[in-house]
Formats: sequence, structure tokens, C-alpha cells
Amino acid sequence: MSILIVEEAIRFFKSYGFRVDEKSVREWVTEINKRANPTHTRRQIVEEDLYRYYDWFCVKGTAYEEGIDDKTKINRLLDEVSYLRKENERLKDEKRHLEDQMSINDWIWE
Repeated sequence: MSILIVEEAIRFFKSYGFRVDEKSVREWVTEINKRANPTHTRRQIVEEDLYRYYDWFCVKGTAYEEGIDDKTKINRLLDEVSYLRKENERLKDEKRHLEDQMSINDWIWE
């Protein structure tokens, strides 16, 4: 694997109309370059790198992030379950509220 240059990656991604957080691109390139053989030279950014960055960005901070230990995965999954339960309750409340509004309006039309 060859070395990537941060500024080239940012410029390339923006040329595709991709809005990128420069800090996250730096982090991604640093991670990629750690895996590269230090004797390799730099290489040109290609479209496939855009997809790799996007995939990396989507799982960053989740239980599906590469290289995290099991304890971190479990904690992140538990956080996600907790968030989803709260979101489910909020949606149920919203549904009840909307149903109540509909029944109030029903008697007007009868």
C-alpha cells in the first residue's frame, strides 16, 4: 500500500462535489498511511479512495469501527439500543398525539 497525501485527498474529494470535514480526512489518511509500508512512495488518489473514505466515515464511532475492542463494541451497541428505545418512545408519543388530534377533528365532520 502506498502513502496518501492529505491535501490531495481533500482536493480530490471536493472535486467530486463531496463535502468533507478536513479533520476527518486527515485522520483517515493517517490511519491509511499507518498500514502502508514506509518504503512505498506516495500514490495518486483514485475514485475508489472516495468510497473507502465514505465507508470509513460512516462506521467511525460506531460498534462497527475497525480495530476497537469487544468492550468498546458492547458499550457502543448498548448506547445505540438506549437511543433507539428513547426514539421509539418519542415516536409512540407523537403517534398518540396525532391520533388524538384526528379524533378531535372527527366529531367536527360528523
